[in-house]
Amino acid sequence: MSLEYLDDVAVHYADGTLLLEQCKSALAHNPLSDWSDDLWKTVANWLDAVETQKVDGSKTSFQIYVTPPKLGKLSEAIHAATDAEEIEALIKQVKDKLKKRVSAPKCIVSVQRFLEAANALRLVVVSKTTFVAADADPVEPLRELLRPTVPEASLDVICASAIGQAKEAADKCIRRKAPALIGVAEFRKNFHAFIKQNNMAGYLPTFTAAPSQDVAKALLINRPVFIRQLQLIRASEEQQLRAVSDLLRTSGDKVKWADQGLVFDGTFEDWEDALIRKHDATHSEVQEVYSGKSKEAQGRIVYGRCAAMDVPLDSRAVPGHFTHGGFNDLADRRKLGWHPEYQTLLGEEDKK
Repeated sequence: MSLEYLDDVAVHYADGTLLLEQCKSALAHNPLSDWSDDLWKTVANWLDAVETQKVDGSKTSFQIYVTPPKLGKLSEAIHAATDAEEIEALIKQVKDKLKKRVSAPKCIVSVQRFLEAANALRLVVVSKTTFVAADADPVEPLRELLRPTVPEASLDVICASAIGQAKEAADKCIRRKAPALIGVAEFRKNFHAFIKQNNMAGYLPTFTAAPSQDVAKALLINRPVFIRQLQLIRASEEQQLRAVSDLLRTSGDKVKWADQGLVFDGTFEDWEDALIRKHDATHSEVQEVYSGKSKEAQGRIVYGRCAAMDVPLDSRAVPGHFTHGGFNDLADRRKLGWHPEYQTLLGEEDKK
């Protein structure tokens, strides 16, 4: 499969055939109405793609997917036309409708592209063009595929992951300036691994990918409080970038888990209290055992020990980044710190 490469979506089958798909939202307008620019521009683009041999017309089919469901007389006629005689009737229908108009529609250039195309070219494209406009919720077909093997409570979680994994795979290709091609075998392996992990009792799955280096470095430059806390103990830039990444992912997971009903109100507060208690115990131990070291070194030891912890949330295991992100979130809110005198030092910085 590819995204935004040959079309919005293209399915590359093992036998060399292709399905090009345009995906249209019908929330604000009807993309299948008789003179919709979405409709006719898409048809014109497909004619161009075949004529310029961007795709092999003999091995390619075409589809417009619309949600929620909408209809149009001309789009229905295009969908139904599968041979030369039916396409001639379609052409007549289009011309008759144009004659009845007081003025030309905005999509007239694309319509003329269709009307003036060579018969053979028009037959190749139109005879294999279909429209799918049956889903009020575009995620529901995916839910239907998963329902036989996935508990109902986990359906939306797993669907969100499938969509997110596909988008992340495509984004990685785009960042490498490569075509956004997603291999079925690799995607299936990763998706199956996620389902297996998500269905494990007592495990909370992550829904957030690590931010790019550019995003992390941009936040680093702004020096939020949790970064200032790390700089007080002279943490390395690598440690600071990891803190940025894990905090952002933890914040995203909190929102997703709450939206999906995986975590109840008050659970995060109890979990944060547990982190603060563990931090305080670690801080006291380090001060006693490493009293001969500098305060910056003591802070690095405390931070290192806290960063290595995995603290369950409501007795459920969490992803590897989550506890570390939680500690940095608390540091950002000044509920804990790494340097023994972090409150005083941060206060002095605030005054500058």
